Parts: sequence; structure tokens; C-alpha cells
Amino acid sequence: MKLLAQIVFVLWVFCGSVNAQPLFQGTGEREDWMGTYFQGKKMGFTRVQTRWTPESIEVDSRVFFQIRSGSIDQSTTINQKTWLSPDFKLLGFSLLQEITGHRQQVEGKMEGNRLTYRVKSRGFDKEESIDLPPGALPSSTFLLNLMVNGFKVGQKGTLPLFLEPFQMMVDLEYEVLRRETLEYEGKPVETFAIKQKFSGIETILWVADDGSVIKETTDQGFESFRESAEVAQQLDEPLTVSSLITMSLVKPDKPIDRSDRVRKVIFHLKPLRSPDLVPQDHRQKILETELLPNGFYRATLEVKTEPETIANPSSWPKEQDKKYLEDSAEVQSRHPMIRALARELAADTQNDWQVAQDINRWVYLNLEKELVDTVTALDALYERRGECQSHTYLFTAVARAAGIPTRIVNGLVYSKEYEGFLYHAWPEVYVGEWRALDPTFGQNVVDATHIKLTEGTREGMFRLMEFVGKVEIDWSPANGRQLLQ
Repeated sequence: MKLLAQIVFVLWVFCGSVNAQPLFQGTGEREDWMGTYFQGKKMGFTRVQTRWTPESIEVDSRVFFQIRSGSIDQSTTINQKTWLSPDFKLLGFSLLQEITGHRQQVEGKMEGNRLTYRVKSRGFDKEESIDLPPGALPSSTFLLNLMVNGFKVGQKGTLPLFLEPFQMMVDLEYEVLRRETLEYEGKPVETFAIKQKFSGIETILWVADDGSVIKETTDQGFESFRESAEVAQQLDEPLTVSSLITMSLVKPDKPIDRSDRVRKVIFHLKPLRSPDLVPQDHRQKILETELLPNGFYRATLEVKTEPETIANPSSWPKEQDKKYLEDSAEVQSRHPMIRALARELAADTQNDWQVAQDINRWVYLNLEKELVDTVTALDALYERRGECQSHTYLFTAVARAAGIPTRIVNGLVYSKEYEGFLYHAWPEVYVGEWRALDPTFGQNVVDATHIKLTEGTREGMFRLMEFVGKVEIDWSPANGRQLLQ
């Protein structure tokens, strides 16, 4: 849950709060600070230092968010350096994310139109490359490119962006809405109000004529304001993980009694950007979509509890995507410790479904349920604690190491404690058919209150932003009644 919130923060900061500069002349340096607020409470800051010479431009960003879980400091720091040519083309970047002592580093370098980047985390070090499409820009500095020719009201367009924290491409739509006068340090400042939108995330920037961002807001409750260095670093009491959970809770129209025993539920989700935004599979099916007056959609979704037995056990089809067996910076399935655990749990068992259940039970019993991030599967194995993401990463790594194709699911699950839906992660395994388990709750068959919204590690979490802070849920019993186990 908390990792989700931090990803929202990372996306928002790196895709908008970097202060742009007009065309740089000669040699110079500039530093800008912004305070970060969530629902009116200050919880972090951003510092951007820009240096330029006739040969290159360097943008050095530091983002800090202050979060606490009980007595544990869960603060997050993201440092990034981006190097640009004098005509604002990407040369390379170095990104370091740190959460409670856990680190993930990404370093990239351009060679022609090809970006080669290296990702490092605990027990993982891998180099990959991607051909960037024409006109592609890094998310950390794209505003510089927009500033080159200046802004005018009514200007709009679409830009392909490379998101450095996620190593993926997205399309960003922008529009210069209007000229607006804001106040900064008691003085009026003329700005352009610019709307930007990507993957369901919408922000508005107020950019001064000198290229500095004076203000930014999102449709998810985050705000940022230009401040002096001293004011920006004056933080309130740390935001707590429990308060984040409360803030992101999706309350249905009525509680679900005995939610862990419900076999089938009809959910109504709105507003959705498109009628096919919510995925369908063997467990959940869209019964109806309705276009709302505001242009969004309302989906009627039937969700079932997984059956107890496997209909057609079989091996993984060779034509299927091999990504469900791969390792990654978050899921280190090839690490010796992960592989050793997989061998121990699989032993001589030939039944993949039984192995998956044994792994599920081991992760449930051996990880303490704490609202702290352990970031990767290997971190979770070392520290033996974490929240849903930690449990899911470790299960996925061990299952893949055992040769069981596994994918990560992101969505919502009903909480009896909060009487509402919390953002949650769980795995699905292929054992002749896809089956969902939940190592956080110890469920070998997930109940019908698990609503799948996206799939995938980074890309799935990113696409979850379509729903965070926006989705509303009502529900009704299937066939007019709750079907219980």
C-alpha cells in the first residue's frame, strides 16, 4: 500500500516539478526549491539545481518524502542527474532511489537513438537497451524542450516520454490553458497554466516567464509550491502509513458482511476513462458498461472466488510469453538464495499447483505483516517482514525459480477492519490455467473481494494510477444474495 503512494509521488515529481529554464546562454547555475503537500499536509520537498555551459546542461534533482510507520522511518529519497546537449537532447542520466536503506539505481546513456541503461538492486545487476521513438524525451527534463520555442495560450500536443524510474514509454498530452497571475513571496507573478495528462494522471503547472514552476496540482490531492530553500525544508510531522491507507480507502455504499466467505459479488466501478479499462479473466467478467454524462464510464463487474480444484493441470505452453519466468530488479528469481529456497519447497513434488500452495504458505508464515517496504523479493527474504508488495515479490521470485510462470496483480481488496477497499497486490500462477493466490492473507484461493485492475511489476503499478483517488465502488450480491462457502 505505501509503495503505491510513493510511486504516485515519484511519477508526479519527475513528470512536472522539475523547473524549466529558457534558452541557456554562456555558463551559469540556478537552484530552485518546491514544498510538497498531500491533502494540505506538507510531507516533502524538491530541489533542482541546473548548471549549464556551452557544451552541456546538467540538471541535478533531489526529492524527499517524510513517511513513518510506527517507530520505523519510511522516508524516501530520489536523486537524479540528467545530462543534456546544448540543444536539449538527452545524453544520459543517473537515478538513485532509497527507501529505509534499500536502494535501486538506474544509469542510462544515449548512443544515437538507442538508450542503454543498467539497473541495480540488491542481488541484481542487468543491462538493457531500448530504441527511443523520434522526439522522445526524458520525463525529468521534458519541460525544458517545451520552453525552447516559448508558450502561447491554446498550444497543445503529444510527447513520447521515457519514464526513468520505470524504464518505460508513455505518451504525454499537454495544453496551454491560459495566462494567470499568481503570488510568490508577496509579489505578483505572470504564469502560463499548462495541463498535462498521461495514463490517467492529470496535473496542472503554473510556469513563470523565466521557466520556473510556481505551482503544481494533481487530481489525486497532491500540490507543490515554489518556496525558499529554508521554507521548503521545514516539514510537518511525518505522514504515517496508516493515514495514507485511510486517505486512499475506497468506501463502498455499504459494508460487505463475512467478506472472506463471499463466493460471487457484483461490483459497480466508476468513473472509468474507457469501457475496457478493467481487465477480464476466468475470475472476473464485465457484465455491462454505461457511458456517463461526464464522458466517463460505469462498469458492472462480476467477481468470483477461485475454485478449489484445477480443471486441466498442464505445463507452460512454449508459445507463451517468457517474461513470467524472468528475474528483475524487484523479483530476483535467479539469485542463489531464492533458488535454494525454491528447491527446498519444491523438493520432489511434481504437481506445480501443490508447489505454488506450499510457497504461498511458506511466505505467509515466514514474513511478519508490517506496513514497511522491503522493496524487493531478496530484501523481504533477508528481513522477513513487509506489506503486500513484499509478500508478492517474494512469492513471485520463488515460484519463478521453481519453474512456475507467475505474474503480479495490482488491484483492490476489501478490508473488514476499514470497511472499505484498500489497494493491494497478489500473484497469479499458471498451472494449466491462471490461478490467483494471496500470500499476505494466506489464501490459496483468493476471495471474491479481490478486484484485479492491472497486471505487471512496474507497468502494472504505473497503470494503477488510473484508479487511485478517483474510483468509486458500489456492490450488490450476485443473484440478489451473497453466495457463501
